[in-house]
Amino acid sequence: MRRAFLALAWVFLSPQVVAASVELGPEEIREIRGRNARIQSVAVHMVRELMASLKVRQGTLDVASSVDDQKANTKRNEEIHQWVTERYQEFKADFLKGRYDRSKARLPENIERWRENPDISNPGADLANFPNSAFTLPKGRAYVETSPISWYGGAPLTAPQYNAEFLLRYGFTDDIELRLFGNGASWTGGRMGHSGFSPIAFDTKVHLLDEREDLFLPAAGFEAYIQTELLASRGYSQGTNAGLSMNFDQSLPLDIDLEYNFGANQVRKFNGDPYWQFNFQWALQKDVFDKDVALFIHGFYNATSLPRLPATLAISIDDPQFLGIKPPQIAAVGGGALWTLNSRLVLWGQASGGVTHYSPSVITNFGFAIAF
Repeated sequence: MRRAFLALAWVFLSPQVVAASVELGPEEIREIRGRNARIQSVAVHMVRELMASLKVRQGTLDVASSVDDQKANTKRNEEIHQWVTERYQEFKADFLKGRYDRSKARLPENIERWRENPDISNPGADLANFPNSAFTLPKGRAYVETSPISWYGGAPLTAPQYNAEFLLRYGFTDDIELRLFGNGASWTGGRMGHSGFSPIAFDTKVHLLDEREDLFLPAAGFEAYIQTELLASRGYSQGTNAGLSMNFDQSLPLDIDLEYNFGANQVRKFNGDPYWQFNFQWALQKDVFDKDVALFIHGFYNATSLPRLPATLAISIDDPQFLGIKPPQIAAVGGGALWTLNSRLVLWGQASGGVTHYSPSVITNFGFAIAF
């Protein structure tokens, strides 16, 4: 490197030094200039070699630095990817599990995933407890719910009865759900015991409002059904009856979900005439064990949200003055649990007891639901 700079100095300073020291003739000057040109060529060549050497050294340093940077960047990217993946899995698990705060599935950033993924927890099975939720299935999705073991204990005006209940649900739109309900194969005890098939009920549920937690307003829905005489065996036909209800879901502190329904349904007097009665259902539910299990307590007054209760017996009343009397009020309270096995399948069981003289002594059912 030093030689290169000395050569450059010689090239540019030698003519001035020589000219200043002695007087030269034209031929001598041409010879000196030729020699200087050769020296300049060598100097330029040395400088080029020097620059190339410096460039190679710098490139080696850059390559080494680049390799280290690449390794560091790769490691950092892997850590970021792992963190994002873990957060996504946590969010996905939270999104797919549990009934608490189900309105979040309908937010613009979530609604496509809600439509695309079968989710047995959102909106959740309706047969598991007495009230029905305010939420509907997304468009094109379906639930098959069944309680193949349902038992209603006897009471003074009702005989004990076994049902194999079912509920088929289909999302016609994101906010309208078409439903088909029935008590299925049934057996009735008592001295006039019989068995057969219970009638079919056509049901529609409409989701009206999402929950507004900031205003403490619940999610709301409307439901209406018509119980027909289709497929009804002798002894199980109760005529054509209707029912309607307003369904509400509200998030409470401690991640507790409150469901409650207010409605009215048609029942029969002892002479067979229909009349409308007020009904009310409620349930408090909380997810536990990482949302795989949910515990609930629930109850109803006068009727369940779907026509599940056995018909009141009129056979024991023969005096015409009693035939126009309405059946007495009934109510029950109990509790149960749901076990979500995966995003498509849930199992449940519940046991309740009547709290009035004419209520079924016990109400139990065990069932499952599958999401499609």
